[in-house]
Amino acid sequence: RTALHEALHGSSNIKQMIMRKSLVEEIRQQAIKDGMMTLKQDGIYKVFKGDCDLKQVMKVCIV
Repeated sequence: RTALHEALHGSSNIKQMIMRKSLVEEIRQQAIKDGMMTLKQDGIYKVFKGDCDLKQVMKVCIV
């Protein structure tokens, strides 16, 4: 088995958004702008790398 990861790093932008009680989707979009790799992106990366197959990724990701 290969783990898929999505980690939210607490950048100053993210911290400010959390303190302002921004919507989850807004925080997510900012995290992606800040360079976060989503679970789906990590899964696709690992499929191309040969670490897992697409069927496994689709089981854990909302497509």
